[in-house]
Amino acid sequence: MATHDEVSRVDEVADVDSGCTVDWSWLAGQEVESMTSDLQHWRVRFKSGLTLSIQAATYQGKAFLAFDPWKPPA
Repeated sequence: MATHDEVSRVDEVADVDSGCTVDWSWLAGQEVESMTSDLQHWRVRFKSGLTLSIQAATYQGKAFLAFDPWKPPA
């Protein structure tokens, strides 16, 4: 799994559990109904009623993306 460090460099992470992971399996077969975005958030609403939100943020001075949900919805 790669992590993004600064704008131009990508480092490999040796331990898969050392970083965050996102389970994208729940997106299989979903159809997009609508999308909205601003400078910090991107939201995708699916015809099933589920929503994926992606937020740009910083943590300890480094940029990252946060995904909600990050695991399949119950």
